[in-house]
Parts: sequence; structure tokens; C-alpha cells
Amino acid sequence: MAMVGALAILAALRPRQQRQAGAKTTKTPPTSTGIVFLFHDQSLIDATTDALTLSGQGSKHLSDYEATLGVLESRFTRLRSTLSDPVITDIRLRSEVDPSLFLDIRKSERQTRLELNTDNDGQRQDVVLQWMKTTVDAEKSLMEDAITLSPQLIWQSDGDGQILWANNAYSDFVQMHAPEKTPFSKLSVSELPAQERILVKSGLDQSEHWFDVQTKVRTNGYLHFANAANALVSVDQERKDFVQALGKTFAQLSIGLAIFDKERRLVIFNPALLDMTGLPTDFLLPKPTIDMFLDRLREKGLMPEPKNYGSWRDQFTAVEAAAKSGTYSEHWALSDGQTFRVTGRPHPDGAFAFLFEDISAEISLTRRFRSDIETGQAVLDTLSDAIAVFSAAGTLIISNHAYSKLWSTNHELMLEHRELSSEMSVWQDRCVPSPMWTEMRGFIQQQGARKPWSDDAMLDDGRHLRCYANPISGGMTMVRFANAQTMRPVIQKITQTDRAIQTAKR
Repeated sequence: MAMVGALAILAALRPRQQRQAGAKTTKTPPTSTGIVFLFHDQSLIDATTDALTLSGQGSKHLSDYEATLGVLESRFTRLRSTLSDPVITDIRLRSEVDPSLFLDIRKSERQTRLELNTDNDGQRQDVVLQWMKTTVDAEKSLMEDAITLSPQLIWQSDGDGQILWANNAYSDFVQMHAPEKTPFSKLSVSELPAQERILVKSGLDQSEHWFDVQTKVRTNGYLHFANAANALVSVDQERKDFVQALGKTFAQLSIGLAIFDKERRLVIFNPALLDMTGLPTDFLLPKPTIDMFLDRLREKGLMPEPKNYGSWRDQFTAVEAAAKSGTYSEHWALSDGQTFRVTGRPHPDGAFAFLFEDISAEISLTRRFRSDIETGQAVLDTLSDAIAVFSAAGTLIISNHAYSKLWSTNHELMLEHRELSSEMSVWQDRCVPSPMWTEMRGFIQQQGARKPWSDDAMLDDGRHLRCYANPISGGMTMVRFANAQTMRPVIQKITQTDRAIQTAKR
């Protein structure tokens, strides 16, 4: 008696311990006979043979909770709502379709046990067979409707190409476009391609219809499936036309173009790239990767040499990343004197492009222009007279060292934006007041043809200046300040222009 009692206690404690451990494989085994399903959460972890047969799974275990409920719901319409009710743990459901059927439901934590029974145990096998027959008939009817009513053209032919069966879509197409012939007679069933594109011309209006046809072998012939491909053919042709037009456009560009796809392979290049880099066509056509492309440029001396040779690969990665983000733009100064402007541009779907532009002539012209400016500046700086050139708008264009020394301005700021008004303020502040500054301002700002102008001024330290204003090309004016000999006041008065007389002459 003591041993029996101990076994009973152990048997009562074991399920409780297993529930506390929360093991997923914990289950109450279903009976070997009957129709029983055992779920853990929404996974079928065990079922009897009759249950698997009923659900149409044979000896396979279901992993779809919804599929099993779909089979049982055909007889028990309240099954889903009952299972979702957290209060219900143990209940028997009667079938609304066949009252002799009932389903025992037992829920325990995360497990659900469903057992199908009848009031007469001897009828269980008959119930399974009848249920299976009903399910198979319904599935067969559904499949027949799906094939017959499918918009896809489906037909069966024998080895000689004679039509054995066809669905409604095939029959409708033949009746509308080829009532007197077999439209797909050119199918190469002997080779059995995975997919073949067929052109069918209507016998009535000669319109073209494209189809992608797949053929499957059967014991008594072939089964064909045809999908309309007019839209695909049209898009493909438009793509080809666009690529052809794009290729012609790229061929006319003087800028070298190299486009890489998302796999980092060269997919498009133009003749200008060949001319600029000298890369062989047999290297570019096999679609080299960006690493191979840049590496070949390095070998040909078409990339600037880095200070650290070991950083080449890092440079490749940086160039690629910058091109994809659209921030790469560099001047490659080559050892032979050439200069390439290389720009990276992102493209859709992870592709990116490099644009190679030979700017050697532009760089040479810029250097020459800069050299000319520096030469002209050097010449002006050797002159003892203070010289300043103003544009037609009154902006200071250039000045020399003598000008900076005379007016105490910073010669290093000569390229900054300086206006006539600010310069004349400096002149007037450093000189004795005189109406000649107004005349000089008017002369510099005057439009149209002008004659050279000159007048005298006196610095606040007593030195005399001879001021000249000469018109030059582009409406500009060159102002020159030269040191003048000091004259006695009487002689100076005699030599000065009498403004009253000049006004009377006019």
C-alpha cells in the first residue's frame, strides 16, 4: 500500500513539474486509435493516423494550425471562437452539420487537445471515409474550375501536336484569332525548353500576340501553359531602343564614361573612355569590377601616385564610396602632364558612374593666364608712379606697390573687392581739399568716348602730385599719380587753369 501511494504521489507531481519547466515537448500522448490532434501553441506536435488521414496530411505532421482548423470547421462552425475563449478549458462541441459527431476540446496551459468522436464508435471509420470523400470531391471540383476558368492558356497535346484538351482561355483565343489553324504549332516540344517565347499572328487582322509558353511532359503527351507577353515584349523593345539611343549619345560625348552596376561590374562605357585611358576593349567587354578597373588605371599611370603605396586598396574603397554618394570630384594630375577631372555620380539600384574629362588644355590656359597676370603685376610694381585701374562700374581691378606705398594701403589686399568711393575717400583724406577730386570721379564714371584727363593735387605733407586718368579698353580707367616739382605759389597760380575762362569758352 505504501508503494502504491508513493507511485500515485509521483504521478501527480510529474506533470506539475513539467508545466513549471515550460518544456515545449511536454504533451499528453493521444490514443493510438481514433481521431486526435495535439497542439503546442499553434504547432501540431502529435496526431493519430486517422487524424492525419482526415486532415489530408497522410503520415506527415502538420505545421499549419490554420489548415487543421479549416478542415474541422466544415463540421464545427463554433470551433475557432471556442478555442479563442480563455475561460473555456474543457468542453464538448456538437457538430451543427451532423449531430452524431462531437469534438472534445481540452486546453492546458499552452497545449490544446482535440478528439473527434461519434455517438456510435463503430461508425468512426465510416465518418472518416465519408469526410475524406467529400473533401476530395470539393478539392477536385475546385481544381477543375481553377484550370478551366484560368485566364492562362492551358492545353494538352499528343506527340503529333494534336490538341487533346484545352481550357476556356485557349478555346476563346483560338476562336477569336486563329479559328482555322493551330496557333502554337511551332512549339519545339522535342527540345522541351524551360520556357519559349512564341509569336502568334491573328488570321483576321494580322495583329501580333506574344506568349511565354512552358511545356511539361506527361505519359500521354504534353501539357502546355501560355502567359500573355505582349507587355513584356513591348517593354523589352523600348528598353533596347532606349539603350541604343543612349549608346549613340554616349558615343558622341568627349567625356569618358564608365558605369558600374550594383554588383560593382562595368556595364557601360563609351569610345571616349578608350581614347582617354588607352584601356583595351577586350579588358572592358568582360565587365571587370571596379577594383580591376582602377588597378589597371594605376598600372598605366592614369591615377595619381599616393604617398603610401600600401594605401592603394583603401583609396579604391574611398573612391567607390564617394562615387556612390555623389561626393567624389577630383583632379588627377598625371606624370605625363595630363590632368583628368574625375567625377563620381550615383545611379538607381546601387549603380554608380565615373566621368573622365581631360582638362589638360584648360589647366594649361589657367596657368598661362595666371602667369600673365603675375607678369603684368610684376611690371606695374617696377614703376615709380602709383597706378590703379578701375572698371566701368567703379571697382578696383589692379594696383601696384607704389600705389599702396603712396596711400598707405595693404598691397596683399589688392585682389579684394574695393570700390572707387572708398579709394577716393582715402585720397581726399590724405590731400588738401580741392574740387579736382569731383572732376576725377565724374571722369572715371563717365560712359562713352573720353579724352585723357589730368590735374594737380597736394598731399597733406606738402608734396605735389600730378594726377592722370586715361581711358582704356572695356570702359576701364587707369589712374596714375606722379610726384610733381614744388612750385612757388605765384607760379602755381599762373599755371593753373582758370575755370571761369574755360566756362566762358564753352
